[in-house]
Amino acid sequence: MLVILTCLAAVQIAISTGDSTPRPIAQLVHTKWTAKDGAPTEIRALAQTSDGYLWLGGIGLVRFDGLRFVRFVPQGGDTVPSTGVKRLLASRDGSLWVVWTTGAVSRMSAGRLTTYGERDGLPATFSLTESSTGVLVAGTAKGLARFDNGKWKEVGSEWQYPGTESQAVWFDRDGVLWAQTQDRVVYLPAGSRRFVDPGMPLTRAPAQADFARARDGTVWMSEMYRSAHTLHRVGDTQAVTEVMVGTWTLVIDRRGSLWVGSLGDGLRRVLDPTRIRGRQITQFGPEAEQFTEKDGLQSGVIFALLEDREGNIWVATPRGLERFREGAFTPLAIPGSARAHTVYAGRDTSVWVTSYAKSGFLRLSARGQEAVDTNDRFIPHSTTQDTGGVFWAFEGPVVYRLEGRRFMRVPARWSDALNFRDIVVDAAGTVWLLEQKSGLFRMSGDSLVQIAALAPSASTTMRLLRDRKGRIWVGQQERVAVYDHGQLQVFDAAKGEAPQGPYGFFEDRSGAVWAFGTFGLSKFEGSRFRTLPERQGVPGRSVYWITDAEDGAWWLATPDGVLRLPPGEADRGLAESTHVLRYRSFDARDGLPGIMARTGGGPLVTRGADGRIWVGTDSGVANVDPRSLQPAKAPPVLIEALRIDGRELRASDGIAIPPKSRDLEIDYTAATLAIPERVQFRYQLEGEDPAWRDVGTRRRAYYTGLGPGTYRFRVTASSGDGVWNETGASLEFRVLPAWYQTAWFRAGAVLLIAALGAAAAALVQRRRHRRSQEALRGRYEATLVERARIAQDLHDTLLQGFAGVTLQLKTAELALPEQPDVAAETITRVQQLARASLREARERVWEMREPDLGAHDLLAALESVARERTLGSGIEVSVTTAGQRRRLTRSLEDGAFRIGREAIVNAVRHAEPRRIEIEVDFRPTSLRLEVRDDGRGFTRDEAEKARGNGHFGLSGARERATRLGGACDVRPRPGGGTVIALELPLAEPRSR
Repeated sequence: MLVILTCLAAVQIAISTGDSTPRPIAQLVHTKWTAKDGAPTEIRALAQTSDGYLWLGGIGLVRFDGLRFVRFVPQGGDTVPSTGVKRLLASRDGSLWVVWTTGAVSRMSAGRLTTYGERDGLPATFSLTESSTGVLVAGTAKGLARFDNGKWKEVGSEWQYPGTESQAVWFDRDGVLWAQTQDRVVYLPAGSRRFVDPGMPLTRAPAQADFARARDGTVWMSEMYRSAHTLHRVGDTQAVTEVMVGTWTLVIDRRGSLWVGSLGDGLRRVLDPTRIRGRQITQFGPEAEQFTEKDGLQSGVIFALLEDREGNIWVATPRGLERFREGAFTPLAIPGSARAHTVYAGRDTSVWVTSYAKSGFLRLSARGQEAVDTNDRFIPHSTTQDTGGVFWAFEGPVVYRLEGRRFMRVPARWSDALNFRDIVVDAAGTVWLLEQKSGLFRMSGDSLVQIAALAPSASTTMRLLRDRKGRIWVGQQERVAVYDHGQLQVFDAAKGEAPQGPYGFFEDRSGAVWAFGTFGLSKFEGSRFRTLPERQGVPGRSVYWITDAEDGAWWLATPDGVLRLPPGEADRGLAESTHVLRYRSFDARDGLPGIMARTGGGPLVTRGADGRIWVGTDSGVANVDPRSLQPAKAPPVLIEALRIDGRELRASDGIAIPPKSRDLEIDYTAATLAIPERVQFRYQLEGEDPAWRDVGTRRRAYYTGLGPGTYRFRVTASSGDGVWNETGASLEFRVLPAWYQTAWFRAGAVLLIAALGAAAAALVQRRRHRRSQEALRGRYEATLVERARIAQDLHDTLLQGFAGVTLQLKTAELALPEQPDVAAETITRVQQLARASLREARERVWEMREPDLGAHDLLAALESVARERTLGSGIEVSVTTAGQRRRLTRSLEDGAFRIGREAIVNAVRHAEPRRIEIEVDFRPTSLRLEVRDDGRGFTRDEAEKARGNGHFGLSGARERATRLGGACDVRPRPGGGTVIALELPLAEPRSR
């Protein structure tokens, strides 16, 4: 009974109220970290510093950025007391104050730790508090102390504090200081120097206490041996409000809800404390929500509670750390086992839910959950609603209509052998049905009229859509058909006219029809469907269902969760070939229960009449009001540490890295605790990286062997929704030079080299002259060979072509007197032959103008040719290298370049490839170049025949390779395509 009441309450909250109303704890996103995740245990205190870190105090001190737990290690000779943490306080100046169980107090600032004790004027301390103006007060074993100008001073007698000790102190928003003495609670009004006793005695001996202030100004206190209760000021007559559970800690969140952490009975929450004013709520009273170990809490013992700056509620227990947060979606648990749920939006803001292999409907409305069934208890395969609000559904050959609160069979005079797959109703109220083997039907009274006969499909997945123009769209595995007022048009998937096996159709705001399925998104454009390429589409490609919001954004159900596409995003992807879809993703971390499971074919996402987006999963349903979604925010970025050859340094500008240091690692993070798993990073090391590096979720940068100089490391982050923190964080550091890299050493080396150079100038000059003559001779010989090739090409094109033209003209001349028609046909062939010869001649002349290597090395020159030749063709180019990339002798590089260029040109011109791969392997004694394509390819016999005929430019390539002392080979590529392999012996390499 309690489960049913909880479900009804959840539905009412989710449908009848806005997202501003706090949700039940069971509807919050609950995340847990245990020792298996690296979390500390026995966490006694929590605090969030101004840089965004969450600090956990227990046996030691641990920093948490939402993903990584890092134990604090003091630096520079600082020491940590060998004891546990009792309290933590994050102060306004960014410092973290630690109260140790021994009573000592430490201040951590900029990574340094300063500890205070009795010798510094600070008695054993129990708690700390700071006012909104920065006044820092400690509750001690002797009363009160204040931190002023870097020193602690006892102020109990100065402020006329009535107690001998203070176990707990707290400033409220008005600057009132509340303190727990050894037997009561007193307060110091703002601006006063005299404590006031409102007459609030403690039940038992002092223990840890927390304070919090409600929106109406009421102050609450946790009292372990009593309850969570309100405190009085002098003159208050209102009765005390209490939640009767032994309370160790409490917090009031930004929505005004009271969270109570007990020491054995889990969590309690009162959504609105003003509604229980003056009352005593029993330990298990329904006025306070309960969340205990049986609900998923790790432990019933709650040591600390904290609300961070993003609104997350953090819970510290002996077994680890837990977080509660409101996800974008409000989940609703549906009774029954895990199964796929489909959702249909009614015209009255209700939502109809069906479950795979389960009979009937579940109607969700402001009244709660209502089961809607039939006498047959049928399992609906699909449903639709007509303009009058009446729901229609079917199972097998039987059609049902909602009459009142029951689905009733529609009288039928058709065969029971029919098997309907989908149903729609047009604007006139006519019911259309898609039958698995016979095609499209229309209901007429109690009979069926076959409208369009369609071939049977190999799949049972079939969908219908009635668009705003009155057309009926039919989706089958093998085809898509559209029935347009008496005309049927079929688009064949095998011919590329339509996507294969659409899961359904979607009509956008402009009236365009889209199909979706395993292929992603496909838009109908007049005569065929055009599919968005996978590289531009959604992750995982598959789309289960689509609906749109009131603002025009699309909401997509996919295997990975729900995606929100901005208005016009899919159209932009089709219009711009380089545009990758932008989207915001939602999954279990946003409140979606379970996973998206496409079983049964109905809609998994729909828009309700009130504008909410509803989603069906295998564990229930969830909804979100798109108008309440907060825009994505770029997270703050922090650089944490440098690690030099394994030695860690705290990140700070001006770090000097010793010479000869090899490995440099830089740790960075994003100060967001909501969904840190989605944060994406990119970084750049100015002076080393020519562009930004996109590294996904990785939070460490790696560099090896940086040369001497000054560097600036920059890192930015995105929340995962495409919004980047353009400011990011930066760090400057220097890599010091080794002795042989210093200026004086370089000056001495220059003088020595100059002296040696003067003595050896004549020898060097003579050697240079000899080498230049040899290079000139080599280039001259290469030029002669190239001219011979060009002459042969011109002979094969212009001369042979125009020789053919001459013969054809002679034939036309002889035929003209008696056979003018033959002469005319011959002249036409002459024109075609002349044009072909001229076209081929132009190509040969263009090849003559191909650039040489210029200033580029071999790999860069080949890549430049490949990019230029494939520009606009859609051919993908891949360039890789192996070995030590370096410059070679001019003649060898020039020969390899020309052979490689010929291979690339042949692949583009003849092979019709989708991809060309260029690989250069710089071996110790040889150079190996391979140009591979995945085009048409050829057999070994065809290759030998091509060699004999001098085709593919291979004759010249092989001759050039032979002259350079190497070999060039062409062979078919396994799986289709061609491989041209060149191997040349290396002469003495020259310097860059």
